[in-house]
Amino acid sequence: MAENSNRNAACKPQFENPCPPSIKKACPAQKEKETEAENGACKPQFENPCQACPAQNEKETKTESEVKLKKMPWSPPFDARFPNQNQTRNCWQNYVDYFRCQKIKGEDYAPCEYFKKVYSHLCPKFWVEEWDDQRASGTFAGRI
Repeated sequence: MAENSNRNAACKPQFENPCPPSIKKACPAQKEKETEAENGACKPQFENPCQACPAQNEKETKTESEVKLKKMPWSPPFDARFPNQNQTRNCWQNYVDYFRCQKIKGEDYAPCEYFKKVYSHLCPKFWVEEWDDQRASGTFAGRI
């Protein structure tokens, strides 16, 4: 009996933080730790008994990272040919490159879609609509 009390005293966390009973009841992992402690198993030092349930933390962390990924919009990467703030030429060049790529490689060539994605993000829609009309009528200024 004396050995068991010495063992528990040695295993006691140095900085034990009293915690509200609601946290202890909510987490099955916390209940398991308490049962192990009652059976004489040693608790690790510096354990905070008020930590939320590890299973709940994993779920929350996963959803937080998913939310962060969903909030992050895609933006075109830096192109050294267009280092300035004005991205008009970059918009024009990617529009022309998209249709050149389709003409050379065919409409089903997937890497051409990169150019479309870039010009869709950089160009105002009314420019693209106007250029599409000009291409259809044969008056587009660019060489495709």
